[in-house]
Amino acid sequence: MTLIPADPISPREFVEDLVPSLFAEVELDEAAEELELKLGIVLSGKEGGDWTLHFVEGELGIGSSREEACEITVIQGVDDWRAALWEGRPALIATAVDRIREGGADALRPPQPPGGGPRPDPLKGISDLRGRIEMVIEGEAQPDWSVGILIGGGPIPETPQATIRLGSAQADAIRTGELHPLEALITGQLQLDGDLGLILQLQAVAMTLSMTTGGGVSR
Repeated sequence: MTLIPADPISPREFVEDLVPSLFAEVELDEAAEELELKLGIVLSGKEGGDWTLHFVEGELGIGSSREEACEITVIQGVDDWRAALWEGRPALIATAVDRIREGGADALRPPQPPGGGPRPDPLKGISDLRGRIEMVIEGEAQPDWSVGILIGGGPIPETPQATIRLGSAQADAIRTGELHPLEALITGQLQLDGDLGLILQLQAVAMTLSMTTGGGVSR
C-alpha cells in the first residue's frame, strides 16, 4: 500500500482515514506497544481542523479535537502541509516525504539500534521541555514555508518561543550535504531567534536518539 496517495486528499481524510490504515500495517515490538503518547495536529486554513492521535497499548485512537494533554503538537497551515506532501516544496522536507512514500509501512517502524537491543524511548528528554518552536524556510520565487512544534501540554501559545529560519537555497544545500547545519549557523545562513536554550535542548535530545539508533530505519 502506498503511504501517501499520488493525488491530494483533505486533511480530514488524511488524519481520520489514511493514518489509521497505515498504522494498522505497522508491526510493533513490545517497547512500542508499551508506549503511550498523545500527538496533536492543528492545521489552519481551508479544510483545516485539529485532532488528537492517542497511541496506547499498541492501539491508535483519533479524537476530533486537539487535547491540551498532548505531549507534542504539530501546528501548520493547510497550504504548507499540502505543499510538503504533494508539491515538493520545500525540497528539504519533500525529500524526507518521498522516502516515506517509497518505504511502505516499514518507513513508519521505529529504527533498530545497532547490534540489536531495546529501542530508545522517543519521549525520553522531551518530557522535560516546554515551548513552541517554529521552523521557517524563506522562499525566493515561492512563498515562505513554515511548521510549528509545541512540546508539552496546555494551550497553544499565539507566538513561538523560538524560531529557526533559513533560506530555501541554504535548506537545499543542507539536504544535499553541501552545507552542514552548524556551518550554516556560524555563518549566519541559519538564524535562531527567541529561546535558544529550548532549541539547543531539543537538538541534544535529537542527537542522542540519532546516535543510539544509528540514524537509520530498519528494513
